[in-house]
Amino acid sequence: MILSRAVINSGPPVALSLVGMLDLLPALFREFWIPDAVYREVTAVGLGRSGTDTFTDLWWAEHVCLAPEPDPLLVAELDLGEAAVISLARLRMPCLTIIDEKRGRRIARHVYGLPVKGTAGLLVEARRRGLLGNLHTTLLDLRRSGYYLSDAVITAACKADEEG
Repeated sequence: MILSRAVINSGPPVALSLVGMLDLLPALFREFWIPDAVYREVTAVGLGRSGTDTFTDLWWAEHVCLAPEPDPLLVAELDLGEAAVISLARLRMPCLTIIDEKRGRRIARHVYGLPVKGTAGLLVEARRRGLLGNLHTTLLDLRRSGYYLSDAVITAACKADEEG
C-alpha cells in the first residue's frame, strides 16, 4: 500500500523527468511536498543537468515548502536535501518518504520509522495502478538516460511487480 501524501527528495523527480514521467507524482499522490533545500539543490546546483530543467516550471512552486531544522544526526550523516526530506516527513506524517540514496532511506526507515520508497518503488506502484506499461523497459530506459539503478534494484522492482 502506498500513502497518498509524500515528501520527495531530488533524485526521484529528476529520474522521472528523464523518462518523461514526471506526471506520475500528481497521479500517485493527493499531496506531495519538496523541501526548499531540495528545490534549491536541483535548480541551482543541478542547473543545466539532464532531468532538472522541468523544476524551473512555476507549477513546482506550489509543492515547495520550508522544512523544520533537521536533527544534528541528520546533518552529520546526510546531505542537506535528504535531511530536509526526513525532517519534513516527520512533521507531515502520515506520509511516504521518497529517497533514492541507500543511506538516507536506511536512516529514514530505521532511525525515524518512516515509510520509504525510491524511484523504482514509485514505478512499481504506478504499474500496479495501471499508469505505466512495461516496468522493466522503463527501468532500463531510466538507466540508459544516465540515472543510476543497480541490477539488484531493477531485479527487486520487477519481482515486486510480478508479486503485486
